[in-house]
Amino acid sequence: MSAETRRFAWGSYGFVSDRGLNPRRPVNEDSFLILEEAGLFAVADGVGGQNAGEIASRMAMEVLRQHFSRRVRGDRVRYVEQVIAYLNGSLREMAMSEEPLSGMATTLALLLLEPRHAIICHVGDSRVYRFASGKLYRETIDHTLVEAEHLGGVSILEYTKKYVLTRALGIGEEVIPDVKKIGLEPNTAFLLCTDGITRHVTDEELQDLLARESDPQRACDRLKEWCYERGARDNFTAIVVRVDTIRARSERSRGGGAWGGGEPPTSRPEARSISPDDREVRALEHPSSRTFVERFRRFGRVYGAAILVALLGAVVLFLAGMVVERRRAEGQIPSLSMAERAHAHLDRAIRSFRVGQYAEAERLLEEGMGLDPSNSLYPHWLGRVRFALGRYREAAESFQRAAELRGSEENWLFAAAAWEAAGELARARESMRQYIRLSTAEAGSAEGR
Repeated sequence: MSAETRRFAWGSYGFVSDRGLNPRRPVNEDSFLILEEAGLFAVADGVGGQNAGEIASRMAMEVLRQHFSRRVRGDRVRYVEQVIAYLNGSLREMAMSEEPLSGMATTLALLLLEPRHAIICHVGDSRVYRFASGKLYRETIDHTLVEAEHLGGVSILEYTKKYVLTRALGIGEEVIPDVKKIGLEPNTAFLLCTDGITRHVTDEELQDLLARESDPQRACDRLKEWCYERGARDNFTAIVVRVDTIRARSERSRGGGAWGGGEPPTSRPEARSISPDDREVRALEHPSSRTFVERFRRFGRVYGAAILVALLGAVVLFLAGMVVERRRAEGQIPSLSMAERAHAHLDRAIRSFRVGQYAEAERLLEEGMGLDPSNSLYPHWLGRVRFALGRYREAAESFQRAAELRGSEENWLFAAAAWEAAGELARARESMRQYIRLSTAEAGSAEGR
């Protein structure tokens, strides 16, 4: 679908959503939501057979609409996290209660504008980009294994062209979204898109397009042309938002919003009585449900049982570690007395990162590394800070340091993604080889036991 560029309180926006040309994808399982008054923009890419993916992505947009159509007071970062937790539980509950919907899930990328700030949230491989001062910044890191064609053909991955998600809404009992708050300046553009766009269009082309085309809708139309010219193998959705001015508060604007994936649902999806205001984000439990394992089963058929075991273990250990540090940051887990000062630095650094205070986060992490040089969490978070700043080479080096300290396969995947973003494909391939080597060795050790 296409439209004319629309004006709203902060500036203007355009959008496109299309099922593409793949005959095996007759239904557009992408959805998007625009709430002009709230300054909210979101895209989602559904996963699941029998149109379950379409239902998952549409349900995600409906839940967001319900909870952001009203004024949000208090900590909006926390509110976003609570809504995502509620949405994940609702999707999972529906998938478990309705057999045709078993295994359904969805990615999500979200932009929420505030006076002088923007909140960015994502789960999965849908992305948010920021364009400012002639440069494009990728604000999100895909929750996927690195795609072979982008890395130049690592041997064990060369037979697949699919992304394998390590996080999505509806897969596990709990999900940890990546949420951060950044400064907002006039003359900034944002691009939200599903992977149907980024499979066909490079970051360099996106940067050139946003530098050349000031009209958001024409930029979206050009993205559609590129996707069609290059095969349009997947559904694709994009929203381009240009912020011309910083508003003290949003103004009411005509229309109130736009819906993707067809007309808005005529009825709201059945939901539990629990409100996201009442629900705390709990720790991620071991994703041993049938839907989670089934997601990786196809991958296992291609790569064998050994790599499958390693992948599951890497994802679980990495996410569990993230939960521990997240709970530390919220004061739920006391720091060890011997490393109290170092943990205090880490907690403060994570908080600074989540509200977009990258310089402060970087300073605290560098100091923390001096206090506790054997703790892999410092270089890991330092890598995330530097990736957010667009310093991809430094980010890759930090992720590699974290991997060397901990021996974690997941950090090698982050390093590969950062090297790729830096344009150093040889190093990206080497990081992927390290990941494969460690995964295979760990799986072999587990089988030996």
